[in-house]
Amino acid sequence: MKKFVEKGVSLIESLVCVVIIGIGYIAMLQISAFSIGSMDRAIEKNKINFYSEMMMEDIISDPEEVKNYATFNERCSYNMSNGSNYHQKQTDKWKKIIKLKDQIRINNKYKSPKCNQNTDIKQILSDADGNKARLKFITEKGKSKKYLGLLVK
Repeated sequence: MKKFVEKGVSLIESLVCVVIIGIGYIAMLQISAFSIGSMDRAIEKNKINFYSEMMMEDIISDPEEVKNYATFNERCSYNMSNGSNYHQKQTDKWKKIIKLKDQIRINNKYKSPKCNQNTDIKQILSDADGNKARLKFITEKGKSKKYLGLLVK
């Protein structure tokens, strides 16, 4: 008697193979989406670190005017003061950098980043003597935060 030997792949076996490969692809796509989100958060935190350290270095370079820097409290308005004092010029520079003015260009038009009036805070606080300064920098829907304090004098 001859035995029948089946050659090839049955339909059920091929469907199982497709399902297993599909699960693998879905897992890879989820990992890549997570890594992209992680990179975005890391870039945002690096940007906040850069901005906050730049602001504090500017304050350190002008220790006599620490109290005047304490008027810096921005919540997406970014109104330039066009002042003649050194601290007013510095705060205008900060506002321009934080707003990313003329830095994002899409289709030959300059765009500004999104800002939430309720949660995005850029604020400098100082003590009554003007010896200490503290920076509060919260952005991206209140998720990315940076608090930095220093003794100026």
